[in-house]
Amino acid sequence: MNCIAHRGFCGVNPENTVPAVEDAVQRANAVEVDVRICGSGELVVCHDETVDRTTGGSGDVSAHTAAELSALSVEGSDAGVPTFEVVVDVIPDGVTLHAELKERGTAQAVESVVTEAGCETVVSSFLPGAVAEVAKPPTALAVSAADGALERATELGCSMVHPKLDACDPELVERAHDAGLTVNAWTVVDPAGTAELRDAGADGVITDFPTCCPSGG
Repeated sequence: MNCIAHRGFCGVNPENTVPAVEDAVQRANAVEVDVRICGSGELVVCHDETVDRTTGGSGDVSAHTAAELSALSVEGSDAGVPTFEVVVDVIPDGVTLHAELKERGTAQAVESVVTEAGCETVVSSFLPGAVAEVAKPPTALAVSAADGALERATELGCSMVHPKLDACDPELVERAHDAGLTVNAWTVVDPAGTAELRDAGADGVITDFPTCCPSGG
């Protein structure tokens, strides 16, 4: 099973920051980050629509420039909200980047950055419309429930489906594999979740903690 560091192992690192990614690439097969557009037009790595939860700042990401976001403190650390391009630059060969699109209209720019960098990338989203905008990299549809998930992923031409942990059972995995889909489930927060996914036959674990990796971190 592959280990995918959710937001750069956000259980032990300031989420979606360069230091988090730099730590995660040492311990995981892949790193997942969230991508959206800031007020000055650059792609930035931030999960929420606003900076309120993760930084000392406030307001929408779309209301801040990339420079302003970089100057913020994420979860009390010295790290700010980075641009996607900076994050891609620290992904080494042999580690896959999972770029989750948080809004539509970002796919083309994401593809341009990762192609230029030669970064092995999977582009994912909960938004079918965002997935449909991806032209080249492998894609994954993230879902909270199993109903219709595999059909939607297949219709979108996805290579993967990313179900919520409690929606990922042996039946779903078997059906996904029969459809040619890889299964990576989220979000695992303890080793018991990893064991559950291993028993279900899942291909990957999307986790907040390195100790939940199949290798134990």
